Amino acid sequence: MIIEVTVPKFAEGATSIRLSEWLCQPGEKVEAGVNIAEATTDKIAIQVEAPESGYIQKLLVEAGDVVQVGQVIALISTEPVKED
Repeated sequence: MIIEVTVPKFAEGATSIRLSEWLCQPGEKVEAGVNIAEATTDKIAIQVEAPESGYIQKLLVEAGDVVQVGQVIALISTEPVKED
């Protein structure tokens, strides 16, 4: 099963934020609720958490990208990621 990781709503009226750093890489196992990315505006910083436990399958944006609230930024697989 594939789980989408989306940018959470973080402030009233805010629509976008800059993804500043990934805290994980594809293939890594993550637990639900663990921080997997950090994002910032000029006023606040937020943590993006894994919505469910699994393995990081793919990071869909890069550090430094501006992302929208609700945008899918990563995929988590419930099965280990197979090496190509």
